[in-house]
Amino acid sequence: MPHTSKNAKFHNPPNKLREKVGYGGLEPTRLERAEAFIEENELDFTPYAESLIKRLDAIIKDLKSGDISHEEGRGALIRSIMEIKANGGMFKFMLLSEIADVILNFLENIEEINDDAMNIIDAHQNAVKVIVGNQLTGSGGREGKAISMELYAACNRYYEKYKVKTKG
Repeated sequence: MPHTSKNAKFHNPPNKLREKVGYGGLEPTRLERAEAFIEENELDFTPYAESLIKRLDAIIKDLKSGDISHEEGRGALIRSIMEIKANGGMFKFMLLSEIADVILNFLENIEEINDDAMNIIDAHQNAVKVIVGNQLTGSGGREGKAISMELYAACNRYYEKYKVKTKG
């Protein structure tokens, strides 16, 4: 029978990381003020979106020319597209976020960026340019749904052709 003591003491070691960074999160009032600022002010997402588009254009150009490796290019694409997805949603470009999600899923599922994958990436980039250029906020309506579904279908055709087992 194990020995138990009524005088056992439990010692919690200091959490050095917690001491350095605190408990995290945002105060609800701070978050409410930030949301109110976005709602009350007419913030123009277009210049920022155009800078992200230029960044993606440069990555795509470097991939096509072989100036960067496919792995490096894929990582750069993922980071930039994640930024588009997050900001698109915040500035009410829901269609932009939706197609960014489709291409992110695609990039996470493929092993390499071959010519067919590059065609899908180009189609995504063209869709981004149309959405931003035409200020298609919200879902983009029927046309927006068609853009999203066609990009999704292209990804599925790629998966079938190359026997890609998707991760989710």
